[in-house]
Amino acid sequence: MRISPVAIETVSIGKDVGDFTALEDISMKVEVGEFLSFLGPSGSGKTTLLMILAGFEKATRGSLLIDGFDRTRSAAETRGFGMVFQGYALFPHLTVAQNIAFPLKVQKRSATEIRKRIGEMIDLVGLSGHAHKKPSGLSSGQQQRVALARALAYDPPVLLLDGPLFPISQGTS
Repeated sequence: MRISPVAIETVSIGKDVGDFTALEDISMKVEVGEFLSFLGPSGSGKTTLLMILAGFEKATRGSLLIDGFDRTRSAAETRGFGMVFQGYALFPHLTVAQNIAFPLKVQKRSATEIRKRIGEMIDLVGLSGHAHKKPSGLSSGQQQRVALARALAYDPPVLLLDGPLFPISQGTS
């Protein structure tokens, strides 16, 4: 099941944290199929903007449109975006396979589909033989690949990546 790609538009998005303005008047439009990178120094608001796009943070002002519909106040789970967090946000008590399966279980996919998709994702990111391991038993590069596999597992219409991804190639860690 593939979800159709979406267009995203921000209109004067702003975010205040107490007296501090984390984002000021961010307006942009990302068309279907486009690839966009945010560049800037540490503390410039890149992560804050991604968190607002994903629905994990709320904008103080402005609007977020997804496919032309105002989704400024909609919950993260209704957006269905895939997100790879800067710190990976893997569940430490779950194995690689269980971490990848998590969003599929939330979507109530069948056990057969989940097993198939776990295998596809493990192959995609070159982690064969590691499905049974917990994050603490993996290198940082392997953890990063698990986070990417989990974000891709359910074919999200948008993939948000916080922080640089190192080259992913099979057999390296």
